[in-house]
Amino acid sequence: MQDKAKKLGWHVLVNKALDFDKCRQDMRGFYSRSRAVNDHEMKNHVNTLPKIADMIYDHNIIEEFENQFTDWIQNNSINKCKGLENLQPDISQGATQAFDSFYIRHKNRKLKLFAGEYLYHIVVGNNLDIDWSFIKNHNELDSDDCLVLSVPFCDTGDQPIDLEQILSICDNKNIPVLLDCAYYTISQGIDIDLDHSCIDTVAFSLSKTFPIAHARVGMRYTKPNISDGQKLHSKINYDNRISAGVGLHFINKFTSDYVYLKHQSFYKEIVDFLSLTPSQTIIFADGNEDWQQYGRRDILGAYGLEQDQSMYKNRVCITELLENKTITRNIINEYH
Repeated sequence: MQDKAKKLGWHVLVNKALDFDKCRQDMRGFYSRSRAVNDHEMKNHVNTLPKIADMIYDHNIIEEFENQFTDWIQNNSINKCKGLENLQPDISQGATQAFDSFYIRHKNRKLKLFAGEYLYHIVVGNNLDIDWSFIKNHNELDSDDCLVLSVPFCDTGDQPIDLEQILSICDNKNIPVLLDCAYYTISQGIDIDLDHSCIDTVAFSLSKTFPIAHARVGMRYTKPNISDGQKLHSKINYDNRISAGVGLHFINKFTSDYVYLKHQSFYKEIVDFLSLTPSQTIIFADGNEDWQQYGRRDILGAYGLEQDQSMYKNRVCITELLENKTITRNIINEYH
């Protein structure tokens, strides 16, 4: 299995005309990082983006993006997000601006994260002296906490099996919850009920859906009575119009289930070939202990963290294989 994984990785990297040292360096993080599939179709669509000036001087572009986004999310044939229409959208710089706003509004609470959560929260929590800690199960949640939970979950690409129970406990204990749905639009079988009083924020990002991460395109949903810096920018029309324009350009072309449906067949080929366990998210699969060398070591280093890698799953990212279909399939065929 490891020989197959290495052969696939090296062939993809060599095809980029990288030298040996660069290939060896990039191989360390080949299966550990996560990003959108940037195939020819996506690259071609990036090249048809509107002119920057047209987006900057379009005074209605933010409202248009916010108005269209909810329907775009809910018109999904393989996922359900009940109750999103009852929350108020405002554009966000990726999902991370929504995270920062949540930290600020709940600065007097203890931030709880399930072990394996997105590393951003750990870095920011440490740097800003936020009172945060990992938990292993929902019984560790207290009434003075706030909770950030990714759905699908960052460490596995799957929906937490006890999601409803977690949200019900947070309802009963008045614990505000932020749901990070950054992977929602590249997943299948996700079923979220937002009709819980504990739901404070729902954050979506297009950074993992389309190759536009550096445009920082996202959407935050909150209850209408919430007021903070993000709401103020939305109220006075002082948000990033270029980000909104880029987002509109993509959601007007591709449905919110497009990426998963496009790649699902080839995904199964890759997962079977590498003897991985599939996840609900199209760019991730779960590896056994043999995959530890491709686990979180590289990305933990990139975030400047010295945590024990064993506390994380051996989540394998196959983005590079999905977008280099010809090379990947040729290697697979060699073994058949």
